[in-house]
Amino acid sequence: MPDDDQRIDFSEAAEVTGELLTRENAVLITLVGHTGRRSTLTIPAADLQRLVSLLLLLGRALPHNEPADVAKLSLIPTDSLSVGGLPGGETLLAVAVGAAMVGFSMPASAAEKLGRSLLLAGSDATEPTSIQ
Repeated sequence: MPDDDQRIDFSEAAEVTGELLTRENAVLITLVGHTGRRSTLTIPAADLQRLVSLLLLLGRALPHNEPADVAKLSLIPTDSLSVGGLPGGETLLAVAVGAAMVGFSMPASAAEKLGRSLLLAGSDATEPTSIQ
């Protein structure tokens, strides 16, 4: 890293907050370290999707955590969910969250399980459910 670059280390954060910059059509992330040092990161809305994809791909390449270190599941409300086919025979699952849409590819067998799970989750618990 060049000397003039400032490193923002989220692992040293005492507090991380975010806010919308509506005039700039951007998101502002503020990190406050345990020493009180403050760092900010402004992300234009047009770059949110690329940032989310980059973080997911980089995270996938990291070694898997031991069971004791598993992070809690973060629930993120989605705007829409789309499913379609990909040229290689995989299934595309696209999830929209605000200004970003992230696409996941999965084998057809996983898509079938997902479809059944979604049907069960969306069914009325008081009525009999049959999925074939």
